Amino acid sequence: MLFACILCMVGGFAAGFFSPLACLLVGFGALAAGAGKNVGVRVLVAAGTLVFAGIGGAVFGIEAVPDAMVACVLSLALAELARRGKLTPTVAIVAGFLATAAHIGIAEAFATADQTTLASSFAGLLDGNKELLAAAGIDDGTWQTLKWAMGLLWPAVFGTSTVFELLCSCAGAGLAAGRLQDREVKKPDFGLFDLPLWVVAIFVAAVAGMAAWVTQPALRSDALLAISGNALLVVRYALAAQGFAVLEGHMRRNNTPAFAFVLAALAAAYLEVQFIVMSIVGLVDVWANFRHLTRGEENGTRDTAGATKQD
Repeated sequence: MLFACILCMVGGFAAGFFSPLACLLVGFGALAAGAGKNVGVRVLVAAGTLVFAGIGGAVFGIEAVPDAMVACVLSLALAELARRGKLTPTVAIVAGFLATAAHIGIAEAFATADQTTLASSFAGLLDGNKELLAAAGIDDGTWQTLKWAMGLLWPAVFGTSTVFELLCSCAGAGLAAGRLQDREVKKPDFGLFDLPLWVVAIFVAAVAGMAAWVTQPALRSDALLAISGNALLVVRYALAAQGFAVLEGHMRRNNTPAFAFVLAALAAAYLEVQFIVMSIVGLVDVWANFRHLTRGEENGTRDTAGATKQD
């Protein structure tokens, strides 16, 4: 338990400058330290983690403290949910959404204190790099378009960073759960990850919004583009997760050797970055059900056959 507590403290301190690593350490440490212990022990572990998050954030700049706290709270919450066996896809997505909203709120508060807005700040990032962009062959028209797009799609930047925090938190908790079978902690089975249908509905609505923006000049407003574009960019990560879950389930059924599994995962990651292949696989799986999961009314729960049920 002592080593797990140390990981939480180190993770809390690191949250001020590299939150993904912090979330990995805190997710692992919080579950390892709290599993099988009473609520008082878990509260002390959480309090110590947050204290070190405050100290670490203050060392790297007072502005880093609130974001460090959010990252640690996310990891602590997911570890507790994993301990209770309630870390379902729906819960994880909602937790990620709340963490993203918190990060945006913090950044907006600091921007307001500086008498500006986040949209202006992101659009202004290109101003300082105009010469570099020009050297790369970006003309004034393209530069203005990029600046306009940055001013609308900046929320997706926060969504992306929170996705990494979420994944690292879940990975840390999953690694800890794999070592805690004696404490009745079940390791989350990523191969059974199955998106709730309301997430797919958001994706479809976002695609429809983008299509309307492109094809209908009367609907070509900045608000429609901002809402649809940001939703599309962020929901893509959920679909990619489903695609990787399909890959893991397929390779596990075929008893793929560990080395080949790693190579396949790296190839899949490359294809996702370059051609969004895994996102497409995840989207198709919603209807094709490649893993033959039993999908019913309760998402994230298992039936007697061990499969998940989808909303």
